[in-house]
Amino acid sequence: MIVFDTDVLSRLLYGDRTLLARAAQLEPGEQSVPIVVLEEIMRGRLNSIRQAELKRTGTPLERAYELFERTFTRLRHVAVLAYGAAAHEQFQAWRRQRLRLSTHDLRIAAICVAESATLATCNRRDFERVPELTVEFWD
Repeated sequence: MIVFDTDVLSRLLYGDRTLLARAAQLEPGEQSVPIVVLEEIMRGRLNSIRQAELKRTGTPLERAYELFERTFTRLRHVAVLAYGAAAHEQFQAWRRQRLRLSTHDLRIAAICVAESATLATCNRRDFERVPELTVEFWD
């Protein structure tokens, strides 16, 4: 199973032709997204709405909501991998080992290891350092 990291999923949502072609080679049942990636994507969209409300951006509020709706609609049918007990135990083990990675990236990696899945990411710098993680670099 291939699991999309936030950077890859974002580029897919924005229509990156290279990554879309690569993802199209995979069976739909072999593609998934960790719940932490959905959190990051939706948090970004919600932040865009808040920034538009406060007029801290050039994006009109209606456009921010349009992008939120489009993202929500496109992600509704995506297979989601949970952050369960096995992932949490792996996350905690890496923390005890003092593995230096952002909390979200470490949780994403833990989900992949717990599910025996391969992470598709462009973030070589961080994820190549994670023990036990199977990773494909889509950059």
